Amino acid sequence: MRNILLVLLLIGGTLASVAAYGQHVIKGTVKSSDGSAVVGATIGIKGTSSGTTTDVNGNFSLDIQNPNATLIISSVGFSEKTVSVNGRAQINIVLQQSVVTLNNLVVIGYGTQKKSDLSSAIASVNVKQLQTNAVLPNAAAALEGAIPGVSITTSDGAPGAGLNIHVRGTSTFGDIQPLVIIDGAPGDMNNLNPADIASIQVLKDAAAAAIYGSRAANGVVIVTTKKGKTGKVNIDANLSYGFQTPEKSIPLTNAEQYATIDNALHKTAGLAIFPALADPSSLGEGTDWQKVIYGNAPIMSAYLGVSGGSEHATYRVSGAYDDQEGIAKATWYKKALFHFNGQQEHGPVTFGESVSWTNSNQRTLPGGGDKDFTQEVLEAQPIMPVYDSANEGGYGGAPSWLSTQSFNPLALLELQDNTTQTSDLNTDFFGEVHFLKGFTYRLNTGYRMINGFTSAYLPTYYTSTQRQNIHASLSENRWTEVHYLIENTLNYQRIFGKNNISALAGFTTEQDQTRNTSATAQGFPNNSLRVLGATTGYSTGVGGGESQWDMVSFLGRILYSYADKYYLTANIRRDGSSEFGEANRYGVFPSASAAWRISSEPFFQSLNAPIQNLKLRASYGVLGNQPGKDYAYIPTVTYSPSIGYPFGGGFQSGAAIEAFANPDIKWETTKDIDVGLDADFLTFLSVTLDYYVDNTSNVLLPVPIPPSTGTSTPPVINTGELQNKGFEAEIAFKPEHKEHGFNYTVSLHFSTIKNTVEKLGFANEIIYGDLPQRASTNPVTAAQVGYPMGGFFLKKADGLFQSEAEVQAWKNSKGQLLQPSAQPGDVRYIDVNGDGVIDGSDVVYAGSPFPKLAYGANFTASYGNFDFSLFIQGTYGNKMFDTNTWLLSWGTIDYNFSKSLLNAWTPQNTHTNIPALNFNDPNHNADPSTRFLSNASYLRFKTVQIGYTFPKSVVSHAGMSDLRIFISSNNLWTITKYTGYDPSYTGNGLLNRGLDQGQYPIARTFTGGVSVSF
Repeated sequence: MRNILLVLLLIGGTLASVAAYGQHVIKGTVKSSDGSAVVGATIGIKGTSSGTTTDVNGNFSLDIQNPNATLIISSVGFSEKTVSVNGRAQINIVLQQSVVTLNNLVVIGYGTQKKSDLSSAIASVNVKQLQTNAVLPNAAAALEGAIPGVSITTSDGAPGAGLNIHVRGTSTFGDIQPLVIIDGAPGDMNNLNPADIASIQVLKDAAAAAIYGSRAANGVVIVTTKKGKTGKVNIDANLSYGFQTPEKSIPLTNAEQYATIDNALHKTAGLAIFPALADPSSLGEGTDWQKVIYGNAPIMSAYLGVSGGSEHATYRVSGAYDDQEGIAKATWYKKALFHFNGQQEHGPVTFGESVSWTNSNQRTLPGGGDKDFTQEVLEAQPIMPVYDSANEGGYGGAPSWLSTQSFNPLALLELQDNTTQTSDLNTDFFGEVHFLKGFTYRLNTGYRMINGFTSAYLPTYYTSTQRQNIHASLSENRWTEVHYLIENTLNYQRIFGKNNISALAGFTTEQDQTRNTSATAQGFPNNSLRVLGATTGYSTGVGGGESQWDMVSFLGRILYSYADKYYLTANIRRDGSSEFGEANRYGVFPSASAAWRISSEPFFQSLNAPIQNLKLRASYGVLGNQPGKDYAYIPTVTYSPSIGYPFGGGFQSGAAIEAFANPDIKWETTKDIDVGLDADFLTFLSVTLDYYVDNTSNVLLPVPIPPSTGTSTPPVINTGELQNKGFEAEIAFKPEHKEHGFNYTVSLHFSTIKNTVEKLGFANEIIYGDLPQRASTNPVTAAQVGYPMGGFFLKKADGLFQSEAEVQAWKNSKGQLLQPSAQPGDVRYIDVNGDGVIDGSDVVYAGSPFPKLAYGANFTASYGNFDFSLFIQGTYGNKMFDTNTWLLSWGTIDYNFSKSLLNAWTPQNTHTNIPALNFNDPNHNADPSTRFLSNASYLRFKTVQIGYTFPKSVVSHAGMSDLRIFISSNNLWTITKYTGYDPSYTGNGLLNRGLDQGQYPIARTFTGGVSVSF
């Protein structure tokens, strides 16, 4: 690959030298009256069909034959302007705005296009608002709720936690994250500081994304970072500091209430109570473990950017540091970022480079026992002390007379040391040459290396007879991932009268190599020697692996417009992936879109309607998807010392089949139809509407096989079909700006989505999600034909039996009791299948984890030097299974309880939905059922910010060009009926989206900061 890169660089340099010979070029910029760049403006030579357009910085370069030619500059939303060259080599032009501005240049993949010319579904992010919302050290977090059809949710509230980004639902059982392109190369939004971002576009439909082929199956997010500008040096600095506080706590019993409930559970089951709990009032409050573990935590972010340049070279360099402590003690996340953008022009040749480096360190929550750590906190018994100096480690434990002793969560948190370190270097270099007339060749190369290290150490300790660690353990894992990218593209652009055509052809190749090494050891001389070489050898193990993935692609695109009224776009891409066998290695992904600007027609203009821009568009495209697993088409084997057979009087280690293969697997295929409407009313109101239908076929699914085959890992086959369809609306209201008065803007967006499983396997088998914690046979989510992926299937609870007569009347068709073990106060279940027995097969579809409606609203205002912004977002109609409430309501284990159990049914308390307490639970009241399924709809005041910008006349004396201070709050207030920590949480795994297994609680954040420019 290195040799190929050298050859391509030589070819590019040769073309540049040839093209440079004998050319006469004029350059310049096009700006609006407020000084901002006008991107995508057309610069034509009067009397000819030649011309060009401005780039993202408003710059242009144009070959002319006559040094006294006249230029015609135009852009939608601005008045046309004529300028004489008069022999000048540099021309700077200012356009006057006339109507709603539509000239924003949109990055569409391997190129740009004016927003007004789009014929597919591409959403642009309000970057200024993103930077306002980004009070947390993750640029993607600020996108939550900002774009219709794009769902960005938290995996949990831990510092540095990742995000789940879904574009228009779920169309595969594999990886559902969209492709993120940063400055032309695949990247990670977590490695960006919001202050470095110039623009973000999301390619939502297949027509827009098909140019990226199989990598775009889940949508594409294109990020362009800021570049330097010609002129004097500019310095930007931002500093913010604040604190986080738990947004919510879950109502749990204190020590007295715990004893009261535990005694009642034992008495109704005919069991003896614990003598130490006989007098609940003597126990007092006990330990509130949520207050012990969670509390206020500081957060800090610092940023410095320097930019500038000469006429032929520009640069921008920036650095940032984020330090976030978690609201859970002893958890933190620290991140340092460096970013550099440079660009050099030599006649018709342009070179550029983008280099980013990120180094992060994180201390995460420890692993619990049979559940997540957060649930260990909730179930920790309040009669347990926090500290006990007599115990090894110094932490308290549950009394030995308890049959089930909980962990001391603080001991787990502070003793178990889990850390992750990651270094990510991402580089992108390009060379671009303009030659002949309208041709541009571009060579883009990318190199990314990620080095990671994780360490988990658990020392010896003792808190109780059931919760102790005799042998200290240490596990370490190191991994390296290297990604190569080479892209060659040739672009042709010409204007012929009213015809504007742009053609693109390209060839790309990618390679990804990963390698990891791991080791574990148990037994160390003491708790201070935390290196693998110090182990006493009680137990050791090593592991590792290596894999490689390659892809080559051919791509092409044609953009055509006529008279700024009719638009046509056609894309095609052919991908070849090493994840498939030779017979199915290549996939072809075409797309086409068209648009009609009705408002440019004479008949429409004669109507004198208050609509200044009205455009109808439609698109169709095909996308593919890969297995997401290397070597899925060939059988793989694994070697282990524990695998083998008896031979020669001893045990001989060997290898065994790890997974069966399917050599015939082929590309998943998603066919997408999108119809959209763009409209601008008067000068202040714009509306964008979209309706889409995505149908995915040949979905790759693991097919269950019997254990007798020798492996539990099933082969993957193409045997599923999924559908996503929905409606999206975006409305923006921006009244005319008043120089010294009150100004405001309002933007709203709404989206609906309906996800349906159309086919599964050969006989429409049901695929179940993970079991809730501690459940053995009752999964609550599944993929089933006719329902959404990860839909809820639960036993249907129908209230409580209020009397013995009701229990006796609940019979099947044969006159037999449906629930023979039930007593008054127990849960009544519905015999769904009518077989006369209540069991695990009596489940009903109870709801979807996908919201019926997702929405967001952004309001900004300014008066004088003060500014204000408010961002709210939420969902309606989605459900979530609250595993926390379910576990806390069991009443069959002596862990802590939900405070709601104080309102349990008794003959004297019948107006309740909490069943009677019984430690043995003969009626299975604790089974997962509809009574634990919660409404997860919510409305959240996501960001509120107030700022003040000092007058330039004041700050200029200190050498500053801008100075702004602000105070801000994130996750200020959430309105919801959900009983868990966070209704916006999404579970791990496609089928577990609505399964709350106990995540790190979300934090409410308050920050203050200052931004200054020199």
